[in-house]
Amino acid sequence: MSHNALLLVAAAGVALLLVMIIKMKVQPFVALLVVSIAVALTAGVPAADLVTTIEEGMGSTLGHIATIIALGAMIGRIIELSGGAASLAHSLMERFGEKRTPLALTAAGFLLGIPVFFEVGLIILMPIVYGGGPGVP
Repeated sequence: MSHNALLLVAAAGVALLLVMIIKMKVQPFVALLVVSIAVALTAGVPAADLVTTIEEGMGSTLGHIATIIALGAMIGRIIELSGGAASLAHSLMERFGEKRTPLALTAAGFLLGIPVFFEVGLIILMPIVYGGGPGVP
């Protein structure tokens, strides 16, 4: 593929990315992933090499963590849009009372944050557990 053709593919990819995010309201990480795959296939990257190419492009470490964080953020947004977060917060505020609103919101944030970022926390803390940090035998 010529240099001009590759530049046109890249420009079309940027245009598609903007259309997906702005007009179609696709979550930016998903849109970036879809457009990256489309551009790679159009540029001639073999389909069997796509996953390896994406991981190497994002970085060997950040490739895995960025994916988990992005998916966790998407799950959090889904919980927010479905009304689950507001429902839990209002319920806890009623139970704790008006004077303890900060405590109720802290508890709601903690309860909602556990499923969203559990895997990220596990990945970050696992080397400490296996390495034996301070006070760990």
